[in-house]
Amino acid sequence: MRKINMLTIAAGLITLMSCLPCMAQALKVTFTTPFSFYAGGAKLPPGTYTLRPQQEDPSVFEIQDAQGTHSALVEARPSTKTTNGSPQVVFNRYATGDYLEGVLTSTGDSVDFETGVAEKIAAKKGSPQSHTVSGK
Repeated sequence: MRKINMLTIAAGLITLMSCLPCMAQALKVTFTTPFSFYAGGAKLPPGTYTLRPQQEDPSVFEIQDAQGTHSALVEARPSTKTTNGSPQVVFNRYATGDYLEGVLTSTGDSVDFETGVAEKIAAKKGSPQSHTVSGK
């Protein structure tokens, strides 16, 4: 009887562990911007981008353009903000440019991105105007 219980527990743990990579990949958003923007420490040109968490660390997201020529890593933290319908990619606009702020979802896996050095400098010179781009 004890062997059966141990096998059941082991099977349950294996099943649970196999689901963890799937949960890390839950938030994957593709969006198109007509403007350049900052993500982390990188300035990215206008284009179509995919944003997804890293498998090794789900609190780090990679943003990469459709051609694979531009990419950046940004740190994320969970957010309680939500939206109805399709995901919304949030940007803060300052006089010096647009900065990636986060992703709003209706499924409870919204994230905010850490503020980069360039945005902190821009914030000292003025207040941001928040705006969104629809994602898929």
